[in-house]
Amino acid sequence: MFGIVPLGVPSTPGAGGRFQGPLARAARTPYLFRHPHPCGMITLRVTRHDRNEQLLAECQSAVIPARGEVLQLDTAEADGTISRSSTMWRIIAVTIHVPSLHSQAPLDGQPLRVRTVEVSVLPDVSLLPGLSHSAEQVLAESRM
Repeated sequence: MFGIVPLGVPSTPGAGGRFQGPLARAARTPYLFRHPHPCGMITLRVTRHDRNEQLLAECQSAVIPARGEVLQLDTAEADGTISRSSTMWRIIAVTIHVPSLHSQAPLDGQPLRVRTVEVSVLPDVSLLPGLSHSAEQVLAESRM
């Protein structure tokens, strides 16, 4: 089970072994990104949003990121070790592909559901003031 538990707030088992506090709220809250089983996974596609759209990553995910968040992209080896330094990307747009009412049920018998989420990103330049102006220009051009 997935969910958010705020850091720094204790969750302790109460009477009967049930959790009280944030962990109990997380278990009861139907967050958009909580999935009870693997078929709830979506394909997360990360694309660089600038002059030439470049696919940076595509993977299965149980979470849907939000606009304004920062993604950390890692390059990992088969054994899970990180082979290159990570890069930070700011999410500027999220596109959720939702099947319409006119869609037919999938052949595998699964119900209609969101299967693909695309996020557009730009390099996170909040730590580099010199690059923030050029990133703002790219954002301004994309809004036109």
